[in-house]
Amino acid sequence: MNPRYKAPPLRALLGLCMSVVAVESAAQFEGLDSHKLTVKSYMDYGHLIKGYDYNDPSKKNTITNLPLSRTSVSVIQDMTAGRFDVSVGLSGLVWWPYYGGGANADLSQKIMQVKPMVPVARARWQFGDPGTTSESIMLGTFNYKYNPDAKNLGEYLYRSGTYPGYIWTNDGWGLMNRAGNYSQGLLFTLSQMGGHLKHNASLFMETVYYPVGDFSPGYDFSFVSKWIDFGGGAVFNHYLPLRPSKEVPKDQANTYATVKDVPDPTLPDTVTYTGRLSDIFTDHLIVNPVDTVVLHHWTFKGIKLMGRVALNLGPLLPEEIRGPEDLRIFAEAAVLGVENQPLYYAKRSERIPVMFGVNVPTFKMLDVLSLQGEYYKSPYNDIYSFVQESLPIWSTTKTDSVHSDDFKWSIYAKKAVNKYVSVYAQAASDHFRLTDGSLSPSSIPLTPRSKDWYYLLRLEFSLR
Repeated sequence: MNPRYKAPPLRALLGLCMSVVAVESAAQFEGLDSHKLTVKSYMDYGHLIKGYDYNDPSKKNTITNLPLSRTSVSVIQDMTAGRFDVSVGLSGLVWWPYYGGGANADLSQKIMQVKPMVPVARARWQFGDPGTTSESIMLGTFNYKYNPDAKNLGEYLYRSGTYPGYIWTNDGWGLMNRAGNYSQGLLFTLSQMGGHLKHNASLFMETVYYPVGDFSPGYDFSFVSKWIDFGGGAVFNHYLPLRPSKEVPKDQANTYATVKDVPDPTLPDTVTYTGRLSDIFTDHLIVNPVDTVVLHHWTFKGIKLMGRVALNLGPLLPEEIRGPEDLRIFAEAAVLGVENQPLYYAKRSERIPVMFGVNVPTFKMLDVLSLQGEYYKSPYNDIYSFVQESLPIWSTTKTDSVHSDDFKWSIYAKKAVNKYVSVYAQAASDHFRLTDGSLSPSSIPLTPRSKDWYYLLRLEFSLR
């Protein structure tokens, strides 16, 4: 075993033990109204039944039947003092990197790794009367979820991009129950009408992808009643940049241009080229273009819009056979970038994902059985330029466009055996990306076509 992989598991184990000691010690302070320690663990088992790896040079489809296994342990301490409460925790995830090169991949891409994580570290202040109108301010690191019906697909407002309009259904490490946004920042909530109407104003920071450190102001609302729920919102992606000069990269690969009088070896005359400035030197063998007019530099900034609705028909079922989430019909749609830009973002209709689904009644055999579908007409899906080169563009061009991945589907089920044990199952053809040994996600989903799919089974234990 490579020595550099011995330290992370030891550090994660030590950190987990220190977290338990710290939170238990904190709970002994006087003045606390209540405190609760939660220890949770899960084991995932599954396979990528059929997939396709664009990065495999052998083109032998070695990604098919790839094992999908994860093991996680987390410790979370919740403490309350009056209208103030704190939640802190630490978790460790045992995971295996996705090795895109098949049998020729480096050994470091195939070895088990342990990733220490902070699932939550936040403080919250609550004000007002919960029975009428109340407010809360939450600050720190926490999971934020606005659509309770999104079990896998959906939740576009906070876990998707604008330019490019990529979509995530996992974060590369956790493979199930990730339909939410791992947020770092500030959330203000105003609850009215006894909780039926809620407004959420957010200021979340980008911590993973370039430009790191930017803040994105957001707002969403939800209205809940017996028969119908609906909501909407907007996020101003990268509108408060840490370094404004980095919002619009000026390199050639991020420049859309018109180049006149381009010599074409196949024609006796010259032509006018319109497209990425960097391509004219490779596609047309031009060294010194005669007349270059820069039309546009693509930007990271963009506005995302979201709307959702759910029809709750569960009360029509007899109480003795009805589960708490049975017979909900729901949908969510978003615009991933309101402004059109040349080439990649010329059509707004290609930046509108639509999710729809239903919770099928199981007569209390399951807690929930959710069927979801999605239609997203984007002709692109490769985010290599965004992840590896920090550019707000797709890695493909119009001639490389694909529509075999326009439709996605997902089946999700949950059953609580008792208050300590729960079982989950998921089968899907979604935006499934895995992380390799260098911590880079696959640039193209490993389930790029509707016939590509995987399954997962999870056994979860929880002590409170």
